[in-house]
Amino acid sequence: MKLRLVIAASLILMVWTGCATQLRNRELEQVAKDWSMVIRASQVIPVYPLTEDLQPGDIFLVQLPIDRQHEIYTQRGFLPLDNMIHRINPTGYKRFYEKSFDAGDSDKPLPKHWLTPGKPEAWSEAPYASFPTYSFSVRSGGGFNLALPVQGVPVGLSLMGGDAEQGTVTIADAHTYGVDTVSLRRDVLVWARDNRTFLRNFAPEGDKQNYLRIVSRVYLTGRLNISLQSSRSLGAAVSGGAPKPVDLVVPSPGSDPQEVTLKSYEKNVEALNKMLEEGLKKIKLADVDRFLPGATVKVVSASAGSISLLETFNRPVVIGYLGFDMAIGPGGVLGPPIPTHAVLEKQVVQLTYLRTGEFVEEERQNRVEQILDTIDKLSPERAFELNKQVPVRNEEVEEIVALRDPEGKRLADVRVAKEMLKMRIILGKRSDVELNAWEKALKGVE
Repeated sequence: MKLRLVIAASLILMVWTGCATQLRNRELEQVAKDWSMVIRASQVIPVYPLTEDLQPGDIFLVQLPIDRQHEIYTQRGFLPLDNMIHRINPTGYKRFYEKSFDAGDSDKPLPKHWLTPGKPEAWSEAPYASFPTYSFSVRSGGGFNLALPVQGVPVGLSLMGGDAEQGTVTIADAHTYGVDTVSLRRDVLVWARDNRTFLRNFAPEGDKQNYLRIVSRVYLTGRLNISLQSSRSLGAAVSGGAPKPVDLVVPSPGSDPQEVTLKSYEKNVEALNKMLEEGLKKIKLADVDRFLPGATVKVVSASAGSISLLETFNRPVVIGYLGFDMAIGPGGVLGPPIPTHAVLEKQVVQLTYLRTGEFVEEERQNRVEQILDTIDKLSPERAFELNKQVPVRNEEVEEIVALRDPEGKRLADVRVAKEMLKMRIILGKRSDVELNAWEKALKGVE
């Protein structure tokens, strides 16, 4: 009989524990979604959790169908970036920012150019951004079931010790930087051409379609302003868990008004911050990753029912991004860039290919554009040399070149020399053999 009671009690406990865990997980997911929706309201794709290691040019492999992506994005408010396959260093920063912001140089490119860890001027030269304020409510006695990626919130809740709290988180000191889709797409195509064997592994099979997701812009924050306010003022000490020696920064009612000065107030704030610093050190030493719920706080007036905190990051962290998706087609050929935001919001039904030939032709056109851009960068000596020893000789094309340049200026005038080289590319057959020959001849030109 006793054994049956023990088994029954164990089963009840397991069911209750499972329900409690599921409930807590749902609460965490909901708050995480609420936070993400604030970022999404600014037409930015949220990053959760926050990270500093995300930048334009990062490429992720996406193997979920668009319908499933939209479903998860709607349920959670965000999509994890968990399958990074490469990081491209975009070549278009300088041209993109040449008339607005200092984007560094080849020795110190973005974002390294703006990184000054531990210094007040970190990221000060980067473009600014602004986000709305996030409001929330939470019960501190419930164990801080808060999935906000903000450390200052549980700290403030511990200090408040109220029955129920209202709070806001303001994303401050926000910056953004990115690059245009045209130049970044070109960089991706160059990378894809060199990694075609890898991409072929993810070519379409039946209805299964894989994609590359490329980050083109990121949004960062260096500081969060946290404000917490109790739903009611308490006139006595409130115990709800592990006691903490917290002295309020406001004076008690019996204090001498003459002694209630700005200096004493600042002194109290300084003492409180010192206490928090010591408390955080102890928690880290104890390897505890969260604060004890339900603090002991002495509330003496309505003004004691609120607190504001400032959370500053050593280096700015990414809270959101923009990007574009490219479907991986037959043979590993990439499709056109489609905004990631449109994909996740289900404004695009499917990213796929219609005919293989079209994609091969598009890839060849991209290679032609790359060759033409490289010709513009040729030195005069190299341009004259290539006109003397043409990598690909087509008699019909050479006749046209001779008619367009009867005086042979292509061997003396650098502008004409480059025009004639471009003409050979444009009028050529554009076969893989020809394009390979031109790329080989132009290799190493920067």
